[in-house]
Amino acid sequence: MKGGRFIPTTLLLLHCFVSSLAAADETADAAKTAPVDPSGSWKWEYSLNDNPAEFSLNLNWDGKQLTGKYTAFDNTTDIEEGKLEDGKLSFISKREFNGNQFTVHFDGKAQPDDIVGTVGVDFGDGPREFEWHAKRVVDAKDVLGTWKLRLETPQGGIEPQLTITNQGDKLHGAYVSPFGERDAKNVTLKDGELSWEISSDDNDDFDFQVVYRGKPRGNKITGNNEYDFGGNTGTMEFSGERTPPKEKQAAKPAGEAQATEPAAAAASE
Repeated sequence: MKGGRFIPTTLLLLHCFVSSLAAADETADAAKTAPVDPSGSWKWEYSLNDNPAEFSLNLNWDGKQLTGKYTAFDNTTDIEEGKLEDGKLSFISKREFNGNQFTVHFDGKAQPDDIVGTVGVDFGDGPREFEWHAKRVVDAKDVLGTWKLRLETPQGGIEPQLTITNQGDKLHGAYVSPFGERDAKNVTLKDGELSWEISSDDNDDFDFQVVYRGKPRGNKITGNNEYDFGGNTGTMEFSGERTPPKEKQAAKPAGEAQATEPAAAAASE
């Protein structure tokens, strides 16, 4: 994708970035009071006969309904009866082993990067309850799709879009704003932080660089950028929301779970 020529919009773009600093503080305060969105990937471990076993969840909260997938021992099942209120979440996942069905009950308190609670299960010998502490993780699949970003300025909001795709193990980005379309450079996901760069090329009339760094949490992201427009430098905060790509479902039948599942399907870290 070739960079768009900014021509007369150069001064407007520069003014919007420089004058946005005061408004960014208000955006940050609002973000701190927003309710926790548990959407995204979560993992925890449990030691079974001194061997660690990993469990994972992928949750999606659309503002009304909590849905997702629970994976244990390479077997993935849907979650059901999902509820989220005041940061407290609950759901069940129906499992099967050797023709015997059982239900795993999850109850926890969602924090930005942790879920702490209990997991309960009844294998037929009475209910059992385990402590549950899941940690948020950000995998490449958690950032793919289209991010609608928002930068607040005294002249109004700017809403660029960043679409991230992957080719092999590399991430690629296409960035669209009112000031042009161009490739996002150096799209990187490292230690839970997503970063990318928007910069001038030979088709532009002036030199500029904007480096974004943000922390994705489910389908939302907050962060800041550092900009340099012809020597005018500064930072500002941004927020955004993602529309994930359509998912290809390839879950295994529940009956294919490994033989160790009944002893630890609901156990946690």
